[in-house]
Amino acid sequence: MTSRSRPLRLTKALKARRTCENLICRGFTLIEVLIAAAILSIGLMGVASLIAQASTQQISSRHISRGSQLIEGFLEKSIPAQYSAQAFAALADSNTTTVIDGVRFSLNCTLADNTPVERCKEMTCTLTWNNSGSQSSARYIYVLSPKF
Repeated sequence: MTSRSRPLRLTKALKARRTCENLICRGFTLIEVLIAAAILSIGLMGVASLIAQASTQQISSRHISRGSQLIEGFLEKSIPAQYSAQAFAALADSNTTTVIDGVRFSLNCTLADNTPVERCKEMTCTLTWNNSGSQSSARYIYVLSPKF
């Protein structure tokens, strides 16, 4: 037998190469990996921005809560005046400034007589605070009525 009449035997490397050319080999190309990495990084940036925004909102809500506590404390001092004619007549406008954890809270309360009903006093309290250049405010309206 001559060498021409013998069938050619393919080596394993040639067989593997032939099957990959027919798209039987499966795997990731560099482009697929780069696209997946880009999509993942966009998703992670979105998560990071949500965390930053949640942190900002948490700080803002903490300031509102502290401000509400200041106003409630002021009202607790004003409520007993409703039970005495002399103390009720002596209620007046008030301005208070308090610093809590480096944040300056300013409370300005004004009274209006005979509002909304005769003999009652409407107390309008405006609370403002400034934290790192961010100016915020809240307004509260209470009606004090004589209980004597």
